Amino acid sequence: MMGKLHMSWLTTPAMVKPHLRNQLLECWRDVSNAGGAVGFPFPPVSDGQVLSSIDAMVRTLDQHVDRILLATVNGELAGWLLLAGNSNELTAHWARVLRVQTALEFRNRGVGRALMEEVARAATEDLALEQLHLKLRSGMGLEGFYQSCGWREIGRWPAALRLPEGDQDEVLMALALHRSSEELVGV
Repeated sequence: MMGKLHMSWLTTPAMVKPHLRNQLLECWRDVSNAGGAVGFPFPPVSDGQVLSSIDAMVRTLDQHVDRILLATVNGELAGWLLLAGNSNELTAHWARVLRVQTALEFRNRGVGRALMEEVARAATEDLALEQLHLKLRSGMGLEGFYQSCGWREIGRWPAALRLPEGDQDEVLMALALHRSSEELVGV
């Protein structure tokens, strides 16, 4: 049984305390080593590799551009994602959703869907964005999940990812947050 799921946003490096940094490390390492496509394509990954990426990500946190969304249950990290915005005025109306992952022990409990609902809500209500974009590796069965959350496939880069088990497409997806951007993604 899972307790109440709590969502929170991290918008400054100071918000990432050592205990949370360790939880991010464990989640990211375990998801990567279980085959998750979350930035480390050649598992197994070491704690050092993941910590280096966490530290680089945390340094970019900013309440207006880059922020981390945490899903926790009783203080335990259940999942997280990075929302990466654009400071350039030409692209400031959209952001990228990166590193979406659910801790292994919280899989199949709605954490991923809750993360996607909260990122869409915050992008619309808090940041006044018009679109969200994400890329994913084909062949992992993720397209259907994102489509069920309202995302649309808008393109593919065929054989863009060279992996030991064979080349995979990179799938481009978008979520329209306002009517004006719905036309852009063919809704």
